[in-house]
Amino acid sequence: MGSTADSQRTSTAIERPKQKSEHLTPSCVPCVRWRLVAFIHFFLLSVAPFLATAADETLLLEDRDIATAVDSIRDADLKPHVATLASDALQGREGGSAGGQAAGAYLIQQLRQRGFSTAANGLDVQEFPGGMRNILATVPGSDARRRDEVVIVCAHFDHVGFGTQRNSRGPIGYIHNGADDNASGVAGLLEVIEAVRTLPHPPRRTLLFAFWDGEEKGLLGSKHWVSSPTRPLKQIKLVINSDMIGRLRSEGVELTGTRAARGLRQFVSEANSLEPKAHLDFTWDMRADSDHYPFFAARIPALMLHTGKHDDYHRPSDDADKLNYEGTQRLTRLMLLLALRAAEADELPAFRAESRGETKDQQCLIEQPLPAPVPRLGITWNSKLSEQRIVEITEITPQSPAAAAGFRIGDRLLRFAGYTVSDVADFRSLVVIADGEITATVQRPGRSEPLELSIRLTGEPSRLGLTWRADDAEPGSVILTQVVPHSPAALAGLKPLDRIRSVGERPANGVQFHDAAISLPINVTFERDGIVSKVLITSIANVTPSRK
Repeated sequence: MGSTADSQRTSTAIERPKQKSEHLTPSCVPCVRWRLVAFIHFFLLSVAPFLATAADETLLLEDRDIATAVDSIRDADLKPHVATLASDALQGREGGSAGGQAAGAYLIQQLRQRGFSTAANGLDVQEFPGGMRNILATVPGSDARRRDEVVIVCAHFDHVGFGTQRNSRGPIGYIHNGADDNASGVAGLLEVIEAVRTLPHPPRRTLLFAFWDGEEKGLLGSKHWVSSPTRPLKQIKLVINSDMIGRLRSEGVELTGTRAARGLRQFVSEANSLEPKAHLDFTWDMRADSDHYPFFAARIPALMLHTGKHDDYHRPSDDADKLNYEGTQRLTRLMLLLALRAAEADELPAFRAESRGETKDQQCLIEQPLPAPVPRLGITWNSKLSEQRIVEITEITPQSPAAAAGFRIGDRLLRFAGYTVSDVADFRSLVVIADGEITATVQRPGRSEPLELSIRLTGEPSRLGLTWRADDAEPGSVILTQVVPHSPAALAGLKPLDRIRSVGERPANGVQFHDAAISLPINVTFERDGIVSKVLITSIANVTPSRK
């Protein structure tokens, strides 16, 4: 570009007049005009491109702005929404009923208070048969190249009214207030919208906030939107649905849909950065039981947060005073972070077609723990003496390597595989990492001199103590299928089903774990139950090579 501009400036250079004049005469006016034209041309060529670049530059949200938005979500602000939506006055919010209409009116009022006043200003009411309506609020994206891409954040606001034999667990004929199902999700969505309004500017992609009606009658609202979308379906890059987030318990929150696009589990785990972090139960189960499913069926990646069913589910006893509001606050903040991360990301992954055939049963089969490895040596020792750092054999497994090598009960291990044995934990690790053929030195009762024995250990040595597999849905990581007891990996705290994200400064891949030249200690980043952590895998710290 620079060379083009230089040639243009040369071709438009204007010769200065040879004589100066203190007064402008008619003959000088063309000179002034030429100078003005030359200046404007120079400005357009040299300065304007920089202004255009600045205008096109993506304005990313600052971490401090996102933190402020997250902090604005408080349990005290969630409670009034739940109290209103789950009050007897709304009579269970059945879709198409007077109570359902009243709930919709409350949402429209809340959205208007947040600046969504008309269709031109982001508020849309989509009516559909049965006297029901979806209520939509749109925040256009700030990036000209990304604003046509849409992230939907949603929750259904209807419930089952007085209950029927089809939709109630009884007793029927009483108001089913539905505080958890789904006043909790609606309250969270309102507070997510409020938090987005605190940002200095919108995120890059467009956010569409959707309150669905008729979910309890068969996902009617979300199905209607998918069949008559207010935005082209091809623009929808991700759907985040919250349905029943009011009963967070110690086992955590169920997270559905991470296999619908490659890398979604990692995306969700990285968003789960708040303290205390939520334990996430990633499930392959994709059932048509909430409003994420019509999007999934339309080949759009969709996630759902859900704290699980309970004794009050679809009963009149699902009341506001039974909710865990602190937990609802945590999950609402997670919803916000998921929405903002998705809206700010450079790229979002496409739908993964293989997820349509994956089931919970397959997950249970694939993720079941592998059997423990066969013991390599075959001995047990005196636990009392081990507290004194003495390994004295008390039992030998028949036909084991120890039996074949000639170990006897009462032998005390002095050296093993070239290392002095002075700690039981380190000795266990030595057995894991030792080569197949090694020597051991024992002090045998009745002998004055130590005895050296040759041993052929079973199985392969494992320097780190890991086996793993790759997964098409989780690129950039490996899934631990086995962690050998007493290995360096086990001592570092790693467990089967942990997802290794990186080893040292490098992304994880199976080749690295095969690398015999890998130097210890080394930091490993891993994810377990949606929580990302780091551990240091070290070599055996307390043993020293034997000196003969």
